[in-house]
Amino acid sequence: MSRQNPEQSDALRRSNDLRRWREEQYTRRARSQAWLMDRASGGSGRLRSWQLRVLPRPTRCGWPLTGTSIRLHDGKAYIAGSEHCANPWCCPICTPIIRSRRARDLRTAIERWTAIEEHGLWFVTLTVPHVKSDSLDELLPLVSTAWSRMRGSQAWRRYARDYAIEHYVRAAEITWSAQHGWHPHLHILLFVAGRTAPDRKRITEMWADSLHAIAPGRKAPSKRHGVLLEEANGSPILAAYLAKTPDKRRDIASEVVRGDRKQSRNDDGINPLQLLDDDVQARLGPDKAQRLWCEYVDATYRKRSITWSRNLRQAMGIDGDEPTDEQIIQRSVHGIPVIDLTTEAYRMLRTTPSIHAYVLQRIEDGEIPVALQVIDECTAPARN
Repeated sequence: MSRQNPEQSDALRRSNDLRRWREEQYTRRARSQAWLMDRASGGSGRLRSWQLRVLPRPTRCGWPLTGTSIRLHDGKAYIAGSEHCANPWCCPICTPIIRSRRARDLRTAIERWTAIEEHGLWFVTLTVPHVKSDSLDELLPLVSTAWSRMRGSQAWRRYARDYAIEHYVRAAEITWSAQHGWHPHLHILLFVAGRTAPDRKRITEMWADSLHAIAPGRKAPSKRHGVLLEEANGSPILAAYLAKTPDKRRDIASEVVRGDRKQSRNDDGINPLQLLDDDVQARLGPDKAQRLWCEYVDATYRKRSITWSRNLRQAMGIDGDEPTDEQIIQRSVHGIPVIDLTTEAYRMLRTTPSIHAYVLQRIEDGEIPVALQVIDECTAPARN
C-alpha cells in the first residue's frame, strides 16, 4: 500500500468527524432556539415583534442580518452576514469557538511559565455541598462569590506568599445529574514560582470559611471532596497536547476552559449542552430537558466563564488585553468570500443541519463545485 493511501484515509476520517460534529452542533442550536421561543410564546409558537427583540441572544444566533455568504478563514468555512450571540455557555456554535481561543491563550501562558524549570502549576477544583432541589440560579453565584471572597481575604494573601502563587486562571464548569441535580464548580489553575506543593488542608479551611460567611446555613464542604488539588506540570495530558488535533486535545488548558465538552465525573452526570441531544431527552423526557435547559440559559446570563488574574497576560508576554467573547467571535467570521447565499439557500441551510454541515465541509475540503451543486439542488423546489 502506498504511503498516500493512509494519509488520504486519515484526512477523510477527520473530514467526516468534523462534519458529524458540526451537524450535531447545528441540531443542538435549532433545538435550543425552538425551546426558548416556545417558552417566550407560552407554548403558542406565536411571538409579537417586541418579544423577538427581548429573546435571549442564543435564540437569535444565526438569524440573517444582511446578505449572507459562506467564507473561508484560516481554512475554516463560516457563514457571514448572520447574527452571532457570542455566548460562552449556551450556544453550541459560539461556545466552542470562544473556549478554544481562550484555551489557546492559556496554552501559551502555560508553555512560557513552565519553560522556567523551578516554576510549577497546580490544578484546584472547588465545589459546594448541594442537594437535588437547589436551583442553578442560587448555586452558581454562591460558588463565584465564595471564590472572590476567599481570593480577596488576608488568609489567601498569606497563603499565596507562603507558596509563591503569582497568578491564576479561574473557570466555572456546570454539570447536572438525576441523582444530585445541578453541580457548578470552579477550576483554578495556580501558577507557582517554586516546587513546594501547596497545602490542600489550608485551601479547604479557607474555602469552608468563605462559604460559611456567605451562606451560614449551608452544610460545610466535604474535607475529602470539597477541594481537589493535583500537580499539573509534568502530567501526560500537559506533555502530549502538542501532538493532538485542536478538537481532540485533553491538555490542562482544555481541562480548565473547555467545560462545553466535558461530562460529570458521576456516571449519570451530563454537560448542559447534552440536554439538547435526543438520547438525553429520551431518558429525561422532553419537558424536563427543556425546563432544565431554560434554567441553565437564565442562570448563566452575563456570567463570566473564565477569568485571568491581573497582569498574567502581560507577565507571559501575551499581546493586548484579554479579548471579549464578542471580539473573539467577530475575528473568526471574517474571511475570503466563497459563495453568496440567497434568502432561500440560507433558510434551507439553517433548517437542515445535515446539509449545512455537509456544505461547509465540502468547501473546507476544496470541493466548492460540489457545495454549489448541493445548494442548487436543495433550493430548486423552492424556486419552482
